[in-house]
Amino acid sequence: MAKITLKKYLEPLNQVLKRKEQQKWFNELEHKAKSGAERFLSAENFDREGFVEDFSRRVRTEELKAWYSAPEGKSLFQGTSISSLTIPYEIPEPLNLGSIEKLEEVIAQAYIQLHDQHASTVKNAILERVDQWLKEGLYYGVVIASKVISQTFDLSISEQDVIFDVGDQKIDPHEILSYPDEIRKLYFEKCKDRVSCFQDLALTQQEFESSLVLGDISKPKLERFKNQIMLAPVKCNEIAALLAENVCDRITDLSSGRIRPRSLCVIIYDTDTPYAYHQVMGYKGQLNPILPGLIVLGCSGTIPAFRWLYAYRTSLIAQKIQKGSLFSEAQRSFMPFIFYGVLVPRDAEILLDMGNLHRLRYLGNLNPELEFSYLMHNVLQTEPPAATSFCWKKFKEGHHNVHDRI
Repeated sequence: MAKITLKKYLEPLNQVLKRKEQQKWFNELEHKAKSGAERFLSAENFDREGFVEDFSRRVRTEELKAWYSAPEGKSLFQGTSISSLTIPYEIPEPLNLGSIEKLEEVIAQAYIQLHDQHASTVKNAILERVDQWLKEGLYYGVVIASKVISQTFDLSISEQDVIFDVGDQKIDPHEILSYPDEIRKLYFEKCKDRVSCFQDLALTQQEFESSLVLGDISKPKLERFKNQIMLAPVKCNEIAALLAENVCDRITDLSSGRIRPRSLCVIIYDTDTPYAYHQVMGYKGQLNPILPGLIVLGCSGTIPAFRWLYAYRTSLIAQKIQKGSLFSEAQRSFMPFIFYGVLVPRDAEILLDMGNLHRLRYLGNLNPELEFSYLMHNVLQTEPPAATSFCWKKFKEGHHNVHDRI
């Protein structure tokens, strides 16, 4: 059987895009993102600065929660809300993934294994009934390092195929931003014919450059990638959505219906810092605050089902746990992906839309301008700050009269 290419894997998207619930979501996305962007751009400078400061505080909060959420020793619950159960899939050697079907199978098997390993402990630790939770599976999502996806689709190339002369300049794709626009365009035209793993995809120059700028020289632990540059995946939202649906189906099948997830959130992240990537993608306006710790490349689930900031927090935790252990021996176990669950079922029902975590967010990679615009309605407030509610006189009266109330 021929290996499924990335283009072939994405073919079911034509049917996904025709679904009524998907079209309904796109209409909501368009309405809220457009009006949110207009709301921001039409505000006074002072109000806009307040928006950005508020968002920056929220980013910092996610970073702090991520810091305290990584597992410590044998502890099972270590975070709050959406990062309470943070369970790495640990194996003695790196996965040698030959196909996307193999990755789907491994994730589904790992989900069931880790569900069964921790289900009884969770049940005994929580006072309320969790039977329904366990039927649907302990974990609502999985975070995957981008190069696991790259490995699956053989997104790699030799150095000489991407480092070559254009005119009198030797072009290194990692320094692509240092070259004039006309040189970058010529490089793209020449290079796209050399990168065989992308030849069946109609990539834009931005998509192509974004993959190259995040490329890594792979470690020799996996022989077939020795001396190769492993490129970052493209079209990550689409990959995440299809992966989420397929893994859900495999979990149900492999467990003979014992575990039936309502949906599953799949997040794809890259450990690189986002500045060069954002410049390549053209995110240089006012609507694209940076999540500075890493790049969230893709996520399944509509924006209200799984917030951009949640994807950032879970990715930061995964980065802290994995430490690049996909190919290196920085740790004596390898962790290609991390599963996430909540402390109690009501956390999931309050914070997540559990039926839509698999949904296609939108085409392409995560777009910070789009995400931020949508957040104008869901997270950030435009009302002026309320006057302080603290009144010394009332406090003093209450303090002195406390004995009258006892």
